[in-house]
This record gives sequence, C-alpha cells and structure tokens, in this order.
Amino acid sequence: MKFNNLILYFSIIFLMGSCKNELELYPEDALSDPSFWKTDQDLELYASRFYTNLPGAMGPGADNQSDWYVSNSPNGYLFGTTVVPTSGGGWSNGDWYNIRACNYFLRNYNRAKGNQAKINKSVAMVRFFRAWEYFGKLKNFGELPWVNTDLQIDAEQLFSARDSRQVIADSIVADLDFAIANLPAAKEVKSGELHKYAALAFKSRVCLYEGTYRKYRNIAGWEQLLQKSAAASQQIIDSKNYAIWNNGQPATDYTNLFLQEDLSKNAECIMPRIYVPELLMHNNTRQLEESFTGLSKSAVESYLCKDGFPIALSPQYKGDQLPVTELENRDPRLLQTIDNPKLPFKNLENGTIQYRKLPMIDPQYCTTGYYVMKYHSPDPAQWNLGLSTLDVFIFRYAEVLLNHAEAKAELGQCTQAVLDQTINPIRDRVALAHLNENVGFQDPNWPVYGYGLGALLQEIRRERAVELLGEGFRWDDLVRWKAGKLIESPKTVLGIRVTDALKSQYASFNKELDANGLIKVYPQLAQRKWNDKMYLRPLPIDQLTLNDKLKQNPGW
Repeated sequence: MKFNNLILYFSIIFLMGSCKNELELYPEDALSDPSFWKTDQDLELYASRFYTNLPGAMGPGADNQSDWYVSNSPNGYLFGTTVVPTSGGGWSNGDWYNIRACNYFLRNYNRAKGNQAKINKSVAMVRFFRAWEYFGKLKNFGELPWVNTDLQIDAEQLFSARDSRQVIADSIVADLDFAIANLPAAKEVKSGELHKYAALAFKSRVCLYEGTYRKYRNIAGWEQLLQKSAAASQQIIDSKNYAIWNNGQPATDYTNLFLQEDLSKNAECIMPRIYVPELLMHNNTRQLEESFTGLSKSAVESYLCKDGFPIALSPQYKGDQLPVTELENRDPRLLQTIDNPKLPFKNLENGTIQYRKLPMIDPQYCTTGYYVMKYHSPDPAQWNLGLSTLDVFIFRYAEVLLNHAEAKAELGQCTQAVLDQTINPIRDRVALAHLNENVGFQDPNWPVYGYGLGALLQEIRRERAVELLGEGFRWDDLVRWKAGKLIESPKTVLGIRVTDALKSQYASFNKELDANGLIKVYPQLAQRKWNDKMYLRPLPIDQLTLNDKLKQNPGW
C-alpha cells in the first residue's frame, strides 16, 4: 500500500520536525557537536531533511512566465518592468542556506561510524541536493561562487569573485556523478526516495540545459555536455526499468497519467512526490478551478493534427471559427489539456458527470478561453481545499526520452532508431502519427528563433513543449535555446477567436478583441519586447556594495 511504503520516509520527515528549530539555527554546528555525527542513521536523518526542497504540485501557473500561458496579471519580467532589487532577488543569505547546510554535512559526515554503503548513500543524497540547489542558481545568475565548505561569518571566500559557468557546471556534474555511483538502484529504496536513476535523470536535464545554453551562445564545451546528457538518458533507457505509461486508451491516457493516487507502480515514474491523507496533501485541483491563467493562442496553434502535420498544412484542420471545431482532429493531448465538452469536469453526487459546453472566459478562471485542465481531477474528494492526495512526478520517463532525442539531434546524431526509441513511444500513447527522421514538411508557422534550425529540431522542440506543458520547463527551454524573442509574438498574449456565433451563446460578453476577433488579455499594454539581459537575473545592490569583486550581469 502507498502508506505502508512511506512509513520510513515519513518517519524521517517527522523526526526532522523534532529538531527543525536546531537545524535552522546559524551556525549549524550548534546542532550536533559533539553529540550528533556518530552513526550512519544520523547521516540519513540529516540528509533526508532536503527532500522538502524538491518540487511538489506546482499548480496551474507553473509555466506562466513563458509564451504558452497568459496569467490574469501581466508578468512583470516578460513585460520588462523588473528592476535590480535592493536586496534579496535570490541572492540573500537565506537563498544560500541549503548549500551551506549541505557543505556542513560534507565537512562532518566522516566522523560517523557504521555501514560504509549507507554512509556513502547519505553523502550521495547530500551531493545530489547540493547539485540541485546550484543548478537553480546557475539558471538564474550564470556565474556563481562555488563554495564547498560551510563558510563562517569572517570567511574571505564570502568576498570572492564569481566562478565561471564551466566551474559551476563541472562541479554540479561531479556531484551528480558521485550520486549516481553511490545511490542504490530504484528497487532497493522506498518509493519517493532518491536512487541512481533519479540522479541520472537529473544529470540528463542539467547537461541538456547547459549544453544547449552554450551552443546557442558559442561557448566552448557544449558538445561534451550534450554527450553526457545523451549518455545519462541512454543509461536509463538501457536499464529497461521504465516505459511510457500506455493503457491503449489514447483519448484518456494522457489525462489519467497525472491523476493517480499512487505513482509508485507507474512504469513512467522515475521518482514521485508522494502525498498521503492527513500527512502531506496539496491543492492542485482546487487551484485549477480558479486558475487565473489560460493557454495562449500561440500554444494552441502549435499542436499538430492527428496525421502529424501542422494546422497550416493538414487537411484535417477545420479552423478556429468555433472552439469545438478548432479541437477536432488535433493531437489528442490538446483535448486532454484544456477544458472542452468531451473532458469530464466534475463527478457529481448523483452519479452523473458534469461537462462544460462553452469556454470559460473570466480573468479569475481563465484569461484566454483555453482553460488548462492538466492535473485537474473530476473527483470531488480532490476539490477540497488543500486535501488532494494525487501523487506528482519529480522525474518522469517521458522527459528523459525527450532529453535524449534533443541531445542527439543537437549533436547531429538523431536517427530514425533514436526517434523510434524516444519521441514515437510518447506519441503512441495518444495514437499520434510518428515523427520521421526526414520530417517531410516545412511549417510556415515554425517559431523564428533568429538562427537556423532544421526541421527535425523544430519538431522535437514542438513535441517537448506539448508533452511537458504545465510542468515548469518552458521558461528554462526558452532561455537555453536563446529564444526569448518568441514572447514578442502577439499570439502569446491572445486567446480564442470570438465570432458572432460564439458570442451569441453567452449571456453577456465584454472582452476586447483584436482585429481578427481574438481575445486581448492585456488590451491596455503595448506589445512585449525582449531584452537579452533577461536571460539572467540581476544581482541585488546590497551584495554588489558589500563585495566589490561581484559584477552585475550584463544589461542590468
């Protein structure tokens, strides 16, 4: 049972609660010396504290900062209104706390006695979490100080310059390589715990990010990083431990993948975040009921038709004069992602199922008319405030396959065999036509990145965007591809087409439309303009003042 599998996991978490106040004091050595670092169990207890830093249910706004979602409040960063912060901004003392806590462990763990394999496992966990923290900062700030010890208040390193991206990326990969070598296999740990293949999945993600970031900025070392990404994902593929979850129900399998109480036996789940009644719960379905966001017209038009051709080329596309016809003959993931008359909205107490026939158009519920329903359960038990117990993915196999296909394509090594091992099993879940090595068409609506991009990479990027929608990847993808200018497309802030025929079905309709009848979400604002400085966040003024060796990121 789900609960029984988690007894050890939650025992550790609750034991952590008993010493939480001590653990969060500065300096951490107030915690233990000389009473703590004695056994391998002490190390496991300390290392387990970091599980709470992993992402859980992210809610409807995970991709609001992108070209695919349009929230009711304009994103200040995308509209260029963000200013250099006086303090904080992701660089405050508290923002470095988890890294210091990891380094504190790594300085003290060798004082413990016990089973060496268990000790190595705890060290591997902590190095994984240090890599996790540093990767987040690398994405935000680029160059960073690499700190591998718990600094004291008078340490000279507090006033050092930032290390290069190469030093940071190499150090992250070294931490992950240690984790991969020393974490147990998945079958040897409790569900929800770190294991070798979770670390491999993260390495695949990290190396793809940094490899493509460098490639599209002509920074040396990108080939080696993409090779490492491909090798990590290939190791997961070759293990045959995982597979795309496919029950032969293409009209519902994608929806149901994200509506499971227990992911521990799901073939696609490499590592879940587990939720248990009365112990750990979330609020996804309730939040999706009042999402304050919506999918953009740009996103909806990116979905292929069932024949594998884009809407500009497929004879199956029926146009967007009405929302129902716009969804006909499209990639089934579209109908399983946004609200529509075929998607169950709520199971009612009388045994019937509620469907919604008209698009919801309201700033509180949906800004664009494309109401995102991914992660939304029709089960009334999941609608209660903060009481949802559906598990969520931390790492899932589909991402690994997409990472592998993209890394291979960026290296010029993506053959039909690679596609049949990666992209096409994902498409098989929804009975979508396969992707061929020779794509066979030129989509006039492919994104214009400002640099040449072959048809195969265009389609791999499309596949990634569709499959991982709402999972928090889109902003990172835009940054690493150097694709920020995509937010300038007008359709990234527009919604459904509202014809007179559609408008007549509403009791009242007062949304402003553009010249083509598309909903204008921000009619009072000018078109978004991209600035390349936005690929990195600014450092706060107080840190630049305290340490004159720190230099501001370009453009800020």
